[in-house]
Amino acid sequence: MDSLTIQRIIDTANIVDVVSDFVTLHRRGVNYVGLCPFHDEKTPSFYVSPSKGICKCFSCGKGGNAIHFLMEHEQMSFSQAAEWLAKKYGIPFQKREFTDKEKALHKERESMFIINQFAADFFAENLYTERGRAIGLNYLKNRKFRDDIIKKFQLGYCPDNGHSTADAATAKGFNRDLLVKTGLCYQKEDGSLRDRFWGRVIFPVHSLSGKVVAFGGRIMKSDPKAAKYVNSPESIIYSKSNELYGLYFAKQAITRKDRCFLVEGYADVISMVQSGIENVVASSGTSLTNGQIRLIHRFTNNITVLYDGDKAGIKASLRGIDMLLAEGMNVKVLLLPDGEDPDSFSQKHSASSFQDYIDKNQVDFIRFKVNLLLEDASDDPISRSNLIKEITQSISVIDDPIVRSVYITECSQILRVDEQLLINDVNKRQREKYSATPVPARPAHRTETDNAELQENSSETETTKSTAVEQPAENSIEKLKSDIRALKRAGYELIMKKERLIAQYLVRFADKEFCYLEEEDQSITVGEYISQSLENDSLELVHPIYKRILELYRENANNPDFVSERFFISHPEEFVSLTAASLIEEPYQLSQIFSKSSAPVEEKLFELTTHIMTDYQYEIVRFEIDKVLKEIQNPATIENPELFISAHNRYKTLLNARNELAKKLGDRVVHL
Repeated sequence: MDSLTIQRIIDTANIVDVVSDFVTLHRRGVNYVGLCPFHDEKTPSFYVSPSKGICKCFSCGKGGNAIHFLMEHEQMSFSQAAEWLAKKYGIPFQKREFTDKEKALHKERESMFIINQFAADFFAENLYTERGRAIGLNYLKNRKFRDDIIKKFQLGYCPDNGHSTADAATAKGFNRDLLVKTGLCYQKEDGSLRDRFWGRVIFPVHSLSGKVVAFGGRIMKSDPKAAKYVNSPESIIYSKSNELYGLYFAKQAITRKDRCFLVEGYADVISMVQSGIENVVASSGTSLTNGQIRLIHRFTNNITVLYDGDKAGIKASLRGIDMLLAEGMNVKVLLLPDGEDPDSFSQKHSASSFQDYIDKNQVDFIRFKVNLLLEDASDDPISRSNLIKEITQSISVIDDPIVRSVYITECSQILRVDEQLLINDVNKRQREKYSATPVPARPAHRTETDNAELQENSSETETTKSTAVEQPAENSIEKLKSDIRALKRAGYELIMKKERLIAQYLVRFADKEFCYLEEEDQSITVGEYISQSLENDSLELVHPIYKRILELYRENANNPDFVSERFFISHPEEFVSLTAASLIEEPYQLSQIFSKSSAPVEEKLFELTTHIMTDYQYEIVRFEIDKVLKEIQNPATIENPELFISAHNRYKTLLNARNELAKKLGDRVVHL
């Protein structure tokens, strides 16, 4: 979908109309308010602004334009949400023309989805045949599954003659090769088709959008030679490492509750949903993968893993928990009573009593892991040494330094180990983790010598800049978050806060007049001033999203139809449009002097824009001063007179620059 069509969709879509399809809204002044659909609340904090075309929850912070709302609420991609709105408002749109190969692959995928849906309906119908009731439905009823739950999850039964699915599908004209590719059938030596799931109760696996991508089948006969469960093989529509059973049904509950419960099997999910706990998914017996973790992370940062007391199974899954920690998730563990699994336990308890048990018994993963491994370590020094290494490995993958510090202190007390030893081992593992990660290029207040060196390497610089411009658009949200965390660790947090103000002014006012040059009879815009100021000082923004906003402005500023706010909020790059929506809604952070004026922000753009750029330069210089001071204090510098004098001269130059900038700022420092 082209940018003009997207812009038309944004302009046409009525944010109140779109949100009202999902949320009950009440007028409050010029805006509308309702209960936030993204978290539980009793007092409305979800506001919709028809004039700005955006929504915002002032409690959880989620919102954006109509596309962003649909992406978050319905878990759509950007293009899916745009297409949904286009259909709603009758806006014609065209998708990119596919190559012949892409068309063939797309046709095959769609055909496989159709076949799987046919199979799901076929299995569901057969559950209520005479044979299906006697075997399949009887089994489900013995598991105490209600009819509404059976229908919700589209449970079914595959007849046990070995060829019913193949016969029914071929009778409908479905391609034999695709029946094999979906995994519904396999081909025998004589060329005939054999049902994969014959004689089994069927559990359809749904994608995030609700399409049936695979099946799991449970055997009904007591056959020690046969596998208890048979699952669809991987195909072009199904990758088990990127699917979670029950996520399609759980996604809204996970977002609303801000927590996901992770269990092992199909029945565990179904029983918990039946008991009233809907925010639950299953890994379907496989070890957690990064793809599955990222799926969960789209909806929440909080996850509780349920275990049934099998210590061998728990220990085997510890690596998956470390992967959750590495993704920045808050992980808790719930150990069920002996002899119980989530399926059996949920059948014996109501939703409220189950939730009470969870609240009282779930524990932080690190503490759980320490206590679990301590049971085996006893007083054996080697075992305790291995235990300590296991714990420090888990702690080292946590990005938040405060959380790491708390865990180190607690583990030191539990393990009766010197805290500094744990710190040293965690730091060692941290260094190993980040040794291969390149540190982002730092901004610099360049001297004339620096600029001369820059000119000598102009070709290399241009190549680097070009790559830097293109890269963020290709990165995932997760990669961007990782890069931002790395920048914070490198000490750029305050600089990025100043850059956020610059990005806010680019989004809101880039096309607005900064000043008028009478001699040249020419207006300078806010965007032109910001862009030129950065170029004059040879500065580059370090925050990848704000940097991308600046680059997009530079690419589109000469377009006569460019309107900054509209351009950025409707941009097809998700991280750009989401950030723009946030910046538009975010209140301005003015200094005392500016805030005393009753004039609107638009009338103070010259003063305000000048101020934020000077304030940014001040922060850059302060950052450089701190670095030079550390260099001066370095024993290697002190012992080398040449290095010491050079560093000291830079320090004096930077101090003079800081003092000059401080004079310009006066007491009008922006407080963040």
